[in-house]
Amino acid sequence: MGRMDQAIVKGMGPLPAPVTIWIRGPAVAADDRSGPVSGLSSSPNSSVRADGQHSATFEVLGWRLELSASPGLARLVIIGIEARYTHLVDPRALAAWAIATTKLLSLRPADSARGRAAIRAPFLLDREGQPSIAFEARVSEQGVGYQMLIGGNAKPLTSLVTTGDVVRGMAQAAAGIGRVAQPSR
Repeated sequence: MGRMDQAIVKGMGPLPAPVTIWIRGPAVAADDRSGPVSGLSSSPNSSVRADGQHSATFEVLGWRLELSASPGLARLVIIGIEARYTHLVDPRALAAWAIATTKLLSLRPADSARGRAAIRAPFLLDREGQPSIAFEARVSEQGVGYQMLIGGNAKPLTSLVTTGDVVRGMAQAAAGIGRVAQPSR
């Protein structure tokens, strides 16, 4: 089986190289006004499971993401076919990432072709400065579609089409786990 990002790109067709600009706050916007967003749909097999306040598990297109908290530290484990990544994350970084990711949910469909855009929240960086996951919203006149990007930075290792519910769930779980993992003062 090929990599998931290659399968998604084949289904959508080639995408033009976006121009990256900085916008207010930590989010990165990529201008992609060359055509309508097509081929993005809800992920039929996305699920979320949370057990109390200490961990949450998400499954998106065959990938499993597990967020957990321990005092002073949060852990993100990403498991896919033949892949496993473990990231130790500072609780404050996780909380800041959750806020930036939540901003994607306020996007609305474009009024015209001029409003088409791809907007990426920043990658969640682990304690070693390695990128783990990020979400991207693709805005067109037809709606807003979401992708989860795993690893990489300028070029993610994998892109998974997902839903606003998964974006919301991950952001809420990250915010809660970030609070639980904060060391007591």
